[in-house]
Amino acid sequence: MTTEISSPTGSGLTTGDRSTAVAESLKRFARIARQSDHRKGIRAYKTHVRRDPWVPALFVLLFVLPLTLVAGYLYLVASDRYVTEARFALRPALGNVDKVNSEKTGDDDSQTNPRQMIIQDTLITMNYIASRQMVETLERQRPVRDLFTRESIDYLSRAKPDVPIERFMRYWNHRIETKLDTTAGIITLTVAAFEPAESFDLAKAILAESERMVNELSIKARNAALTETIRELAVAEERMLKTRIAVRELRNRGGVLDAKATNTSNLTMLAALRKQRIDFSVQLGLGMRDLSADARPIRDLKAQIRDLDDNIEKIERQTASSDPNEQRILSDLMTQFEAYENQRKDAETYYAKVLSAHEAARILASRQVEFFTPVVEPIMPLSSTEPRRALWTSITAIVALLVFGLAVVIRKYSFQ
Repeated sequence: MTTEISSPTGSGLTTGDRSTAVAESLKRFARIARQSDHRKGIRAYKTHVRRDPWVPALFVLLFVLPLTLVAGYLYLVASDRYVTEARFALRPALGNVDKVNSEKTGDDDSQTNPRQMIIQDTLITMNYIASRQMVETLERQRPVRDLFTRESIDYLSRAKPDVPIERFMRYWNHRIETKLDTTAGIITLTVAAFEPAESFDLAKAILAESERMVNELSIKARNAALTETIRELAVAEERMLKTRIAVRELRNRGGVLDAKATNTSNLTMLAALRKQRIDFSVQLGLGMRDLSADARPIRDLKAQIRDLDDNIEKIERQTASSDPNEQRILSDLMTQFEAYENQRKDAETYYAKVLSAHEAARILASRQVEFFTPVVEPIMPLSSTEPRRALWTSITAIVALLVFGLAVVIRKYSFQ
């Protein structure tokens, strides 16, 4: 096919002939475009779709059928689930147990990091709610499995009644969920059941059992703290008694009740005796001027001075002596008394602190240490919120449409 414009006779073309020739040429170009490869371009793609008999079948198979099945199950078969939500937080009671040790008493190690204690108990509670022990404990109070295995519940939503507890726990964790707000420390509990009253009652039972578990968990710690304070109290009392007995025995051996008071008394006596000796010495000097050495007043003064010297020497020997074998030296007794007195004061101080910690532990052991603080109380649901029919139907439609489009593209380019 040619697009050349010419006259059969070879003569020049008129304006009308030229217009006719251009029109014929445009018709020829249009016929050439229609005869080109139909598999290329948007028009070719539409033509391919219209001519491929599998496209409608793929549309029905990949889009219409899945969407119909999902929508039919959700709106006609699926059982309604009623969700009860509760929010609570764990908080310690006011007051605490003083943990006593042999080196430092009155320290409260349980209060060194109360936030860590609260976080730990919160995580324990969340794990307990999702545990097998929780299910078995509730089973002894109410038929938990019957709530999820009734014949009135659709087949895909209910649990099998004869499955072992290990497999039932998977179903349990899909119906009972907990979430933790790490900023505020609030636990959110959601319970999904197939009747409003069942959902509400189950949520209340889970909260009550969780609170009981946390309190029971702290009983061992409280009893351990009380036992420890009792043991430390016995040790402190024995230590104080031994120190007092040692002081008493030292008094009996030394023959003095109070070494410090005795030493003060001896010093006072020494001062008085020395002053008296000085007075007698002055009198003796004055008497020697007028009387002879054999005169009776002179002899009496000398005898009194000798007695004073003996007494002064005796007291000084008792107060301080260089003889290591002397057993009744007051300075040695004072040193021992001071050591025992310091031990006695330390023992009495330690005993007082241990006694105070014991009283605190005894009081705390008789009351609740940690309790649940409700933030949002569980309320019986009035309408079902699950399954989310519109949401899952929309998701199914979008996914099915994408799969259908992908299948059409793959078929076009795989079989061209």
